[in-house]
Amino acid sequence: MDQGDRPFTEAEPTTGRSRLFLAGYGLANAGAFVSFIPFLTLLAPLKAAEVAPHARDLTLSQISIVGAITAAIAHIAFGALSDATRGRFGRRRPWMLGGWAATALGLVLVGLAQTPWQMLGAVVVLQLAVNALYAPLAAVLPDLVPDHQKGAAAAWAGLALPASKLFTALVVGALLVSATSRYAAVVAATAVLILPFALTLREPPAQARAPIAWPSLRLTAFGDRGFRMVFASRLLVETAVALHTLYLFFYLKDRGDLASRLPGVTPEAAFGLLLTASTLGMLAAGAVSGLLSDRLGRRPVVIAGGVLIATGVALLLLAPQWPGPLVAQIVFGIGHGVYSTSNLALVAEVLPDNARNGRDLGLMNVAVAASQALGPLLGIAVASAGGDLRGVFVAAALAAVAGAGALLARR
Repeated sequence: MDQGDRPFTEAEPTTGRSRLFLAGYGLANAGAFVSFIPFLTLLAPLKAAEVAPHARDLTLSQISIVGAITAAIAHIAFGALSDATRGRFGRRRPWMLGGWAATALGLVLVGLAQTPWQMLGAVVVLQLAVNALYAPLAAVLPDLVPDHQKGAAAAWAGLALPASKLFTALVVGALLVSATSRYAAVVAATAVLILPFALTLREPPAQARAPIAWPSLRLTAFGDRGFRMVFASRLLVETAVALHTLYLFFYLKDRGDLASRLPGVTPEAAFGLLLTASTLGMLAAGAVSGLLSDRLGRRPVVIAGGVLIATGVALLLLAPQWPGPLVAQIVFGIGHGVYSTSNLALVAEVLPDNARNGRDLGLMNVAVAASQALGPLLGIAVASAGGDLRGVFVAAALAAVAGAGALLARR
């Protein structure tokens, strides 16, 4: 792969990257997402129901909150550590390889958990491992890809989420039936997708007399207004996505008309059908939105994606009778594809310090991790107030609209 042989520099990258590099980066991102998306969307709810059958919702929410807090801290820490790493194997590659191995171990531990406390401990391990892998991988985009290719690179990387959802729906949810085979398939898929890129990645070598670099956990990026606005927007939109993702399975399972509308179809299969529909919409939209953002600018495309996400969530409430949920999921998937791809390119552009890309991406990722905690907290609040899951989806739609609107204030 053509990663370049430039001396190490903290300046913005200018050398264009080959299609092989961009494709490899996209596949590696797909592997990173496969390491946790099947868990978040299907394996975690199933595991929570297994270890706590009479308190599945509360157990899932509590474990998700702890996992999200762990992820937020871990992404910043491992990003900063990879920023400071110096050696013959580069800054990012050693952490990517070690993170993959630890992720495989974390998935095994989750699969073996028999009690809520064991599941909680395994999820903490898994979140630490996933972020040891993903934090340095994410930093490759601002490290090595010039601005004029960031949208194209984001388009490739943006395929990771829909691809991981498609893997969840078709392989983990539909094809495989045992828990062991599901966890094994996730581990195998991550190896196939991540290791080729990680093992062949060539980063610019450090200067012969480069000073020792120390990890920096300072929050200086929040001094930049553009960074703050993008962070706020991402927090709100990702909270909407987290609410939708976390509770969609239970929403489907508890619907009274599902059995009559789709006789013989299990809730898991219906969930897989909706996930497939939204994923196909996300794939189609994500493939073009990154390139459009290169031409039209990042902000308008990101705002459009947030509005479409809100529309998809609202349709789920306004048209609850089948096939209303199917239409809602397609719209949601298109919006998520537009948003996630263009937002990735926008984030890479607003990082204020190229020497600290890993750390600052970790700070930006706090928005995603915080949304994974905020989503369950809102779910607990709705349940405690005696409401049903419709209130959760109302909150999700409002959060997506607010997130899109936050970027209108950015100058």
